[in-house]
Amino acid sequence: MGSPQQQALLVALALRPDRIVATHELIASVWGEDPPDSALASLRTYVWRLRSALEEQAASPALLLSQRDGYRLAISALAVDVYRAERLAADAARAREEGDDKACGRLLNEAITLWQGAPLAGVPGPFAEQYRVRCEELRLSLLEDLFECDLGAGRYAALIPDLTAYTHEQPLRERPYGFLMRALVARGRQADALAVYNRARGVLSAELGIDPGPELAALHQRVLGGNLPLISPVREETLISRTSAVQATVRAPSPEVPPLGEDPNCLPADVRTSLATRPAQLPADTSDFIGRVSQVEDLSKVLTDPARTSLPVALVSGMGGIGKTTLALRVAHEVKESFPDGQLYVDLRGSGLDPSGPATVLGSLLCTLGVAAHALPSMTEDRARLFRTMLDGRRMLLFLDDARDTTQVRSLLPGSADCGVIVTSRVRMVGIATPAAVALDALGTDEATGLLAAIVGAARVAAEEDAAVELVTACGHLPLAVRIVASRLAARPHWQIATMTRRLVDERCRIGELRAGDMAMATVFEVGYQQLSEDQARAFRLLAPVARPGIGLAAAAAALGLDEYTAEDLLESLVDAAMLEAPLPGVYRYHDLVRAYALQLPASAGERNAETSVAVLGRLLDHLLARAREAFECVVPGDADKVFLSGVSANEPAFADLVQARAWVTAEFDCLTSAVVLAAQSPAGGSAGILRVAADLVIAISPFGKDIPYAELAAAASGLADAAGRAGDDWAAGRSLFVCGNAALQSARLEAAGMLTRRAAEACERAGDLVIFRQTLNDQGLIAQFLHRYEEAVRCYDQSVDLARRLGQLSGEFVSSLNAAQARLCTGRAEEALLACDTALDALRAIGDQHGVAYALYVQAMVLHELGRHAEALSTYMRCVHLCETWQIRGQEAQARFRLAETLRVMGRCEQAVLEAGRALDLSKRRAAERDQGLSLLVLGRALADLGEGEAAVARARQAYAVFTRLGLPDADDATGLILLVGATV
Repeated sequence: MGSPQQQALLVALALRPDRIVATHELIASVWGEDPPDSALASLRTYVWRLRSALEEQAASPALLLSQRDGYRLAISALAVDVYRAERLAADAARAREEGDDKACGRLLNEAITLWQGAPLAGVPGPFAEQYRVRCEELRLSLLEDLFECDLGAGRYAALIPDLTAYTHEQPLRERPYGFLMRALVARGRQADALAVYNRARGVLSAELGIDPGPELAALHQRVLGGNLPLISPVREETLISRTSAVQATVRAPSPEVPPLGEDPNCLPADVRTSLATRPAQLPADTSDFIGRVSQVEDLSKVLTDPARTSLPVALVSGMGGIGKTTLALRVAHEVKESFPDGQLYVDLRGSGLDPSGPATVLGSLLCTLGVAAHALPSMTEDRARLFRTMLDGRRMLLFLDDARDTTQVRSLLPGSADCGVIVTSRVRMVGIATPAAVALDALGTDEATGLLAAIVGAARVAAEEDAAVELVTACGHLPLAVRIVASRLAARPHWQIATMTRRLVDERCRIGELRAGDMAMATVFEVGYQQLSEDQARAFRLLAPVARPGIGLAAAAAALGLDEYTAEDLLESLVDAAMLEAPLPGVYRYHDLVRAYALQLPASAGERNAETSVAVLGRLLDHLLARAREAFECVVPGDADKVFLSGVSANEPAFADLVQARAWVTAEFDCLTSAVVLAAQSPAGGSAGILRVAADLVIAISPFGKDIPYAELAAAASGLADAAGRAGDDWAAGRSLFVCGNAALQSARLEAAGMLTRRAAEACERAGDLVIFRQTLNDQGLIAQFLHRYEEAVRCYDQSVDLARRLGQLSGEFVSSLNAAQARLCTGRAEEALLACDTALDALRAIGDQHGVAYALYVQAMVLHELGRHAEALSTYMRCVHLCETWQIRGQEAQARFRLAETLRVMGRCEQAVLEAGRALDLSKRRAAERDQGLSLLVLGRALADLGEGEAAVARARQAYAVFTRLGLPDADDATGLILLVGATV
């Protein structure tokens, strides 16, 4: 009958048979109080579709009629099952009043058989939900009337098992307890009848805080006083169609709830034997199971290994919503034929606030295996021993779902290797030795989109592949989240997938959108959060904004204001609780949806969200800046004290060398840039001084250049510059703009670099920040040099050198002097440049500036080459390359290698030149350094030309020309010259 909404419309009309239902009533029935704008148009479309399906001639409807402002379904009330059942119930009541018990039972049975599964299953809307409740209440009333009818007819033996199951299914309805007590007394089992009353009283007290009503209490007193006669059964004939009518509608008691007060011996012998020999309690498998192929195979193999000598246990762990139970059920159904004595299933409720105790679970399992309730041992250890005894020699599969911890599970394990156990838990079960332990991660993109397609339809996903990928990504590839959005899309066939994707864009609203029926991500995460201690919950809340995408232990400890040992204990406990992930030792991260949930949590008593978040971010920034300053000192030794005026001393040991410092910056880069972005977004950034600390932070890691994703650093710095501009903080703005300009310069985007560097210089002048102003002079010199405006470059460099001397920045002074030496070399002043190199080299070695020494050797070798001292140039380039390899200075190494290749070419060693130019090209590509790629290609082309490989040389020259032209660099003229020169001889 079409889509769920179309079914809801048909239900709304059918349950108001032969009555005009106004359009606004129908819209409210289908969509509730907040219908979409398209509701009326959709309603008319559904009416048209229903007519096409129901009418012989849709153009002339006789069944679904339009009347006034509404529609009427022209059917009799008795054509609707619920009204027919109510009529049969009324007829049964009259038959009972007339003393015709047989007719009463027949009519009740006929009414009950009208139920074919859950009424209105899958039909949305408040009207359908209202009638589901009504239908369920009617069904239960009919069943209880039928029980009373059978009781009056004396069919006690047949009633006892059905009533026992029913009272477990509906433990809060008092009437059936009375029926069961009367039936038990009639069979001479007064003690069991009293046990039933005690169970009823316990359930009502625990669940509702009340005692049994006067009718049940009076019956209890009559049993105690022996005033309820032991009635002999009139006959034990089978009630008409009783099996199909009653047993089909009464579910067996849930295995995790022990049937207290029930004596399994009261069941008929054939039922008791079947129950005791082969229980089959596994829930149904999932039809749309996707992926996890290797995990299913591995777990199944361990559980069914014929050579096993100990109990095989399959452990499946992971965060809430990751699909643990779904995977475990697939495995259980795959292997169940290897366990012919049956399967036991228990929901241990470990993720909730009231997990099942081992004693309770063992009691339930033992009763399932045929042990009478009154025969259960009182001690947990005794029950565990009895359980192991009963499973010894049997081949049974035990499924323990949602375990809290190892303690809850250990006493439930069989002792026989012939059995098998599957355990799911949010925590990893440390202490249970097994080779079959799977810690589930989120689905891959293909698996997640496959799950989406399985629910909403493959054609729909294929029509919007990109939107589908975006949607499952917004769901964090979490199976439950994908199921939720898929269910919502399936219920809204007119929605595009992109519509659902847009609803999940805002992280603040995402958790609220991930809800469908009884599925809700917030509920899943709330269960875990409620189990956290106060300290755990505080850490979970406070780290969420700053741990994006992850955070190291030292940084987390600083943000929380704790020492590392305390912080590690807290964070590892959150990992154990599946609220955090630990992808590497000492590194922690949130799943995207868990972070979204954490971000919406309110502060605890005594906390104020805004103030607390600023304090956390401030502590984190201080820690990161302290470490970044030490890393800066390894690249630019001696200058840090002059560059940074903010920040605190690091509590950790200083970096041993440049390699260690670079490793720290690389590892913490995401955390560093995230902190800068948060500072830019902080409403209190200016007043709290956070913007200046963040600006110092981007300056501190900028010397690492293309060793880090510099474009991402520049993007964070750009946002920081905007925030500083709004706050009127020229100091922070100037530093941030300098990093943006330097990033553009390193990518050879010279126009952007010039504009940003000039803006940075202006802001630094206004703020009196001479340190970074000096840096802008140096970068303006580099821009001019790249454009072959060498005299302008020399002027900028000389100004930078003079200012560095005034500020006492040794590394800065000599690096700028080396830049000036390059520019002077290009204007024919080689001897002057060589003197500058010698001076800088000695000074930089004295202060241990490895970056500076490598650069000095590089420039010195260039000068020697231009002076025709090629052997000395070659030796100097080799020393530079060796130093770069030692300290992993890859950018300088690439430049040294293509310059080395040119010297080798001039010396006639062209084959070696080709090798070195190729190495330089590979290094430049890995670092995405386009200008260096062009220069490497140009040298490679020249070497190939000298080897007589003209076509290859022209190809390389053309590639170089394309690079230089794209970047707007004048070096394109050199590439053109090579093309013309070699092309004429090819």
